[in-house]
Amino acid sequence: MKNPVIFYGITDVGMSKIDKFISIANAEPVLFSTKDEEVENYKGKPLLGKYEVVPIKEAYERYPDADVWVTYAIANNTARILSGIFKPEKIHFFEADLEYRRGCGYIGHFINFGGDYISPCCIVGHNPIIRTSGSIPERIAAWQKYSEKLLDDMQNDRPNDCSKCPHYKYGFYRKTVKADTISFGSTHSGDTCNLKCIYCFAEDSLKRLKNDTGENTTYEVVRQISLMPEYSNSSSLSIHFANGEFCANKHCNDILDILIKSKWRSVIMSNMTIYNEKFAEFMNTGRLTYIQVSLDSGTRETYAKVKGVDLFDNVMSNFKRYPMHKTYLDLKYIFLEGYNDNEVDIDAFCNIAKETGCKQIALSSNLAKPFTPKMRELTIRLIKKAKRHKIYVTESNAYLTQEDKKFIKDAYANTEPETPLEAMYNAKITVNGNAIIRNPQNSGKIEGSGEIVLNAGAIPGLKSESVISLDKNSKITVSEELSVKPSAKIELFEDAKLEVASVKIGEGVVIRCKNSITIGKGVEISDNCYIADSDFYVLKNKKDKQINPDAPVIIGDNVKIGYGAVILKGVKIGDNAVIAAGSVVCKNIPAGSFAQGNPAKIKKNAAGKTSFWHFKN
Repeated sequence: MKNPVIFYGITDVGMSKIDKFISIANAEPVLFSTKDEEVENYKGKPLLGKYEVVPIKEAYERYPDADVWVTYAIANNTARILSGIFKPEKIHFFEADLEYRRGCGYIGHFINFGGDYISPCCIVGHNPIIRTSGSIPERIAAWQKYSEKLLDDMQNDRPNDCSKCPHYKYGFYRKTVKADTISFGSTHSGDTCNLKCIYCFAEDSLKRLKNDTGENTTYEVVRQISLMPEYSNSSSLSIHFANGEFCANKHCNDILDILIKSKWRSVIMSNMTIYNEKFAEFMNTGRLTYIQVSLDSGTRETYAKVKGVDLFDNVMSNFKRYPMHKTYLDLKYIFLEGYNDNEVDIDAFCNIAKETGCKQIALSSNLAKPFTPKMRELTIRLIKKAKRHKIYVTESNAYLTQEDKKFIKDAYANTEPETPLEAMYNAKITVNGNAIIRNPQNSGKIEGSGEIVLNAGAIPGLKSESVISLDKNSKITVSEELSVKPSAKIELFEDAKLEVASVKIGEGVVIRCKNSITIGKGVEISDNCYIADSDFYVLKNKKDKQINPDAPVIIGDNVKIGYGAVILKGVKIGDNAVIAAGSVVCKNIPAGSFAQGNPAKIKKNAAGKTSFWHFKN
């Protein structure tokens, strides 16, 4: 008995060919399937008035022995999805140029141009090299002849130049040879880069070729391709640039002129350190379909160490200046032991990914060096944060071990997104840059109707971080606003309570709350101040009685506290008071007063401890 037939894919073009498809499959479909998000459109509305439409997993549950016929003309991703559900021999294509065999995704349509060679792929260390010379059409003809022979060997499972490559495996690949991707993945005459990345293996070549001219320049190759009739007006051709920094190439604008006028699509690897108006113009065409930026850091300090130059601010600025919404942004993170394998860089990198509208993060290592256990922990941390913002995390194919590729894939599939702060705490919390909330007991609370902003006004990439540290059963209540600048720290001990109406806390401020601190409305605390309701040590008399008990701190409305001031336990500061810079306050300050103290004036207490006593109304 003939197996049931399922058609996959619904398009207007496909539906106009339904009779032809039924004839090719030699069977009427028992149902249709399509992308899960599209199935909802056909609930209660049979396709063409007679075909039920269901998700592909439901289709498999109903008809596990069915043959699936794909209606899409381009179906690479569809083939990957279906092969995870149905056996490969059950998947067929009406129009897509695909077949199931050993091979890889490059062979038969990908040309990697080198200075004096071409290659059918760009997997460094495994790619076959074809030495060529002559015009660009002659070099492409040499690629065509070689690729046809290579593909024939693959289709007939004969030994070939790719047999030992780790990427040579079973999958759905093209049946015919047709060049639709031109890649510049190695250095060419005239190529250059303005960075000095510590992992770069092309630095010497780029230095040597920087000022070269001639027929092998990237521009000359692109120019000649633009004159070939089979490519000049093609909308299916894609040009990939991964040879030095694209915008640093002296022919950059000449190449962009060709790209802007053509119908070609492009993929560009860029470090984003250079702003170019013509590059922005090309991005606005929507034909820069993908751009990858190897940021490899989240902070300025690490960026400078990895890249050899301090251009982090340029990158952050250009992310805002370029029309990034017009392309698919992939941020790459190459793990480098001892440089960027730390939480601060990972967290800041994830924040940059969120702010730039990044669609994908690609993880890699330095030329397939295995991930350390620490790198694997950081990978999971990154995935949790990325998933929260719906950013896909994948492996960078060429430079990872097979074990690490599998680890990243499995980690992404099995890791739950990070819980949003709003769900963890009953308050509106905005975290910029590297700010941290520590709550090891998971019983500390942040609540109230107000808003909390951590790392307020932070410059992107700085490592300085504001920190809120919560202990068991501690609680922060904010009724209006708590704004905390970088490097400030709020620390609550067990059962402590901090109540805030609205306050702006400057850089380097430390607030330590052991029992109770209350801050009113409109309070401003300048940089490097210290506020505490405890001495954080016990001082006893001869009768073993504590003589320095903790005492609440109360700061009224509209209080201004100057740079470096110290507010000690038991102090009540009245509304509208001003505390001068450098003051040490250990007694109450009446409302409306101006208080200042000279830290040089001290006296000794009975136990020989030092305490500040001076204040002035």
